[in-house]
Amino acid sequence: MTNIISIDSLYLDLVDPDGTSHWIAVANIADVVQTIPATYHPADAAHPAEYGPALCSAGFMLEPDECPPPVHGTEHDKIQYIDQLDLDWELDID
Repeated sequence: MTNIISIDSLYLDLVDPDGTSHWIAVANIADVVQTIPATYHPADAAHPAEYGPALCSAGFMLEPDECPPPVHGTEHDKIQYIDQLDLDWELDID
């Protein structure tokens, strides 16, 4: 599961003729971008890379009989719904 910090937006993008809905989620995701690179030399100053949060987007589809996301729900409700989908998040670079 992804560590979702907050949901920036959650919206319906498209509905197919068969009723399948396409949604887009934009969220602040923890540990997505490298903020400090790893250092290996000199050995006494070595440390692993450090990562920080970034704004990311992911799309998902729902069949007509599936429960839609809680667009007007609380932040907690949205995070729980999106987190259970186990989405492949893409870094928003702008």
